Amino acid sequence: MASIAYTGSAYLPSVDDEVSVTALIDEEQHTVSIEFDREIGGSTSWKGNSVEINQRLKYSEITFRTTNLPVETVDLVWKFNASKLDNSLAAVIVPQPNKLRVSGEKGFILNK
Repeated sequence: MASIAYTGSAYLPSVDDEVSVTALIDEEQHTVSIEFDREIGGSTSWKGNSVEINQRLKYSEITFRTTNLPVETVDLVWKFNASKLDNSLAAVIVPQPNKLRVSGEKGFILNK
């Protein structure tokens, strides 16, 4: 099974404008990458670390981290619920405590 792509738009912590997002998920390899239509935090592609994938009855629960993005010293925890019933992915981004006081959970929906 190859990577599954989900696309849509989202607001990221510490980024003022909405950005176009593509989440590429490979459940077999336990990898996640996030791609943007423009450079965010110095890159158009972010790789997820500490990827955990749990299969639930109606969805796949995917949790991972990004580090030093979109700004230095800020770690983000991403939580995805990829539906097995339709083509949607519900997501939330949770900034971890940091010196820059970047905060605020950001939720969004992506589709295949």
